[in-house]
Amino acid sequence: PDPPAPDPDPAPTPTPAPTPVAPPLGVFGDPVPVPAPTRPRRTRLIVGSAVLAVALLAGGVTYAAMNLGGDKDDGKNTSSGKTGGSGQPDDDGTEEAAQPEEEDSSSPGTAPSATIEGAIADAYLGTWQGEGKDSEGNTLSLRRITITQGVEGEDVATTFNSFDDVLCTGAAELVSFDNLMVVESRAVSSIPEDSCSDGGEQTLRLRDDGSLIWTNDERGETAILKRTELSGTPVPAEFLGTWEREASEPGESMSLVLEQAAHGEVVATWTGDGPAYHCEWESVLVDATSTGVRLGPSVVTAAEPKDQCESGNTETLRLKSTDQLTVTTLGGEEEPPVAYRRAD
Repeated sequence: PDPPAPDPDPAPTPTPAPTPVAPPLGVFGDPVPVPAPTRPRRTRLIVGSAVLAVALLAGGVTYAAMNLGGDKDDGKNTSSGKTGGSGQPDDDGTEEAAQPEEEDSSSPGTAPSATIEGAIADAYLGTWQGEGKDSEGNTLSLRRITITQGVEGEDVATTFNSFDDVLCTGAAELVSFDNLMVVESRAVSSIPEDSCSDGGEQTLRLRDDGSLIWTNDERGETAILKRTELSGTPVPAEFLGTWEREASEPGESMSLVLEQAAHGEVVATWTGDGPAYHCEWESVLVDATSTGVRLGPSVVTAAEPKDQCESGNTETLRLKSTDQLTVTTLGGEEEPPVAYRRAD
């Protein structure tokens, strides 16, 4: 966030200022096409009879065989990757326990085998992250998706997409899984509010190198997603603490407090003061690496007077030294990074 401008305008506008971060679940939703917001400025029975014990055991085996033999596929799983496992009646009408089916290797190019509980191949499960780019290679977003097991028609993924001026979160329903995975996503929440649209149909396909290629043809965006593990304490210790903006105007100040929190939670609070204003903002964590932190669009939490503070865009923080970092605001007018110095 930056402090408001001095006179002649009696209404100064502060503005926070965040740094680049290595590329982060929300929907693969796209930002709603609205004007970009201005920068801120966040059982046990013991049987005594051996005969009775034998009888019980025999009954148990019979029961299990009947149940396994009667467990039919409900027809919902259409994945070619699902393996068989339910027993089927013999020609004479009797049922027998399920036997594992032999793998069909006659179809080249099919997806990796999936577990019996769902349609999705195990190799697709987990959390993935990467940068979304257009056909010319320009970076449009930072996308993260967590894929869980399920069948067609069920929600099998959560998504988290960071754009220059919007942070979109959501869910994705499985449309199909065969040689590739097709999902339909919808928006769940956004920062700012009501700024994201449903993402529509997207595809994910496992590549030979173990990454996933994500595609949204309607948007014209593609992303190479790599498997990632989300830490419970993602912000590097070197970033934590209180920072003050350098070279502030006389009578004005801007401070940034960075605290530890999980992805999607508030980690940054900003405070801007001047002769005629007081502004506070907060930002959630999008992503963090050893050298950079990416914050979601800053949100005003206090403003005096009420019309003197504005919310801002996505910001990235980068360490220059142990006691200095820079804050870069994405989108909007291109401005140089703002320097902050450690105050604690």
